[in-house]
Amino acid sequence: MTFFQSLSRKWAELWQFLRKLSPIHAIRVAVGLWILYAVIIATIVAIQPERRSATLEYQWATQKWWGGEKSLYQRKNGYLYLPQFAMFYTPYELLPDRVGEPLWRLTCLGSLALALWVTVSHLSRENRNTLFLLATVIVLPSSFSAARNGQVNMPLAALFLLTAIALARERWWPAAILLAVTLILKPIALAPILLCAALFPKLRLPMLACVVVTVLLPFAHFNPSYAAGEYVNFAKNLTQAGAPKAGTWCDFAGMLNKFGVELSSILQLAVRALAGVLALGLCWKALRALDPLRGAILVLFLSTVYLMLFNPRTETNSYVMLGAFVAVFGAYSGLVGHRLKEAAGFVLLGAILGTESYGYPIFPWTNLWLKALATCVLAAWLAVKLLNGPATARTLLAASPGAPAR
Repeated sequence: MTFFQSLSRKWAELWQFLRKLSPIHAIRVAVGLWILYAVIIATIVAIQPERRSATLEYQWATQKWWGGEKSLYQRKNGYLYLPQFAMFYTPYELLPDRVGEPLWRLTCLGSLALALWVTVSHLSRENRNTLFLLATVIVLPSSFSAARNGQVNMPLAALFLLTAIALARERWWPAAILLAVTLILKPIALAPILLCAALFPKLRLPMLACVVVTVLLPFAHFNPSYAAGEYVNFAKNLTQAGAPKAGTWCDFAGMLNKFGVELSSILQLAVRALAGVLALGLCWKALRALDPLRGAILVLFLSTVYLMLFNPRTETNSYVMLGAFVAVFGAYSGLVGHRLKEAAGFVLLGAILGTESYGYPIFPWTNLWLKALATCVLAAWLAVKLLNGPATARTLLAASPGAPAR
């Protein structure tokens, strides 16, 4: 027996073991992992709340916002969020750092765990406990860095998953509210918002109302003219941030730059625009080929793939957004779909999405190119599945032959 045959056999035996695992044991292990994870992260952050933290920008912005004098956007490429996020972060800033910072991390972790649970429960109620355990294990590598430094990418991942479920159930107002919150968390959420509005006509009116309310929120400030000025400063800062220094970001351009191929700004813009049109077309195909649940999940999955590859400021830990969907697909394809090769691919991808947590020499060697390259392969695989016809498309998130999808 060759090495690969032996490995394949062990892999099959592992999935057989997981299928036989009792639901109560699976949920206990999964919950135990999340509790252990939360305790470790909260303890580390409580001991050193300012070390390796992205939240310092959030704290300073919140202080400036309620001070009502200094701009949130004084430093180029510093605070890159809407003024609303400074309002959103206020409860965490009001607490002492050793309390507020761990609490923010717990909020991020809790949102991701909840979103995974809700998603797998809708996909297969019978298998949800084991699916939740497997999705938890697969998402862990891509989540480590974001959990430690408090980036908003983790709750964004959660909200994208929850939005997919709301859209599938035709709950237009909850979906619109969730998408509005994603915009508050990070302006790049505008891309999925526009995509969903284009594909779900009944979402448009609730989405418009929620966006209008979101835009008006800062004017609740005691100095409305200061709030209006901050919108102008945000627009200026965003224009500068939209053309970041080449070779420092983990998108398609950063990957090409790592390979010695540097594209002009105009060419990059053209590629991003073309990719947006292609993403819209693939999402349209997904909604027509799949049932509402799987179609909606694919729409948000493809939106996230687009963000990772074509947002010019994609960071290494941004890929936790993709990791959440990879975890769901990997767990389902192996446990319910019985497609072990496909599951192996998703598990490998989940591991790749966590390379910044592996230290030397893996992270320096893979930085800026491996995650983007793996995501390009994923995008091509999804495109082939969707473009090969409805029968092939329906194998995405499908149960094994003879077992109806739940």
